[in-house]
Amino acid sequence: MNPLANYRIPFMGLKPGNHEFQVDVDSEFFACFPESEIQSANGTVGVILEYTKTTMTLRLSLNLTWKVPCGRCLEELTFPLLHEERIAIRFGEKTEITESLWILGKNEYDLDLSQIIYEMSHLALPSNKVHENESDCDPNMLGYTMNESEEESEKPSDPRWDALKNL
Repeated sequence: MNPLANYRIPFMGLKPGNHEFQVDVDSEFFACFPESEIQSANGTVGVILEYTKTTMTLRLSLNLTWKVPCGRCLEELTFPLLHEERIAIRFGEKTEITESLWILGKNEYDLDLSQIIYEMSHLALPSNKVHENESDCDPNMLGYTMNESEEESEKPSDPRWDALKNL
């Protein structure tokens, strides 16, 4: 069975109106994308599909919890990954997918949300993966990094490079 089959929403046969879905996202989902930066995350994606006979609007609300090692001390951190997206969907001759507009061809009968969920998750990643306060980091690990920087500052400097510092 395709592990991404749960991320497909069939729209054929739906009555006009709003339809709500909830999709669970876990580590198995991200394992399907080998280039993913996310290894361990759990949560849900809320999906609201506004369906009319000629158009659809897809509203996605990502709510994940991501576990990652701290960039300073390697302790496990938990970050919330929150992101919302709105996509307009139209019907046309052939399928074309852009950032905010999907045009579905005549042979399409479901919406594959796996790629958009993957992209939303990575857009929600924080730029800095460290404890908010350095005091929350493991002091033993910080001791290793502090000792290295002190040793570097005690090394004698090369006078040729010191002249460049004055520029």
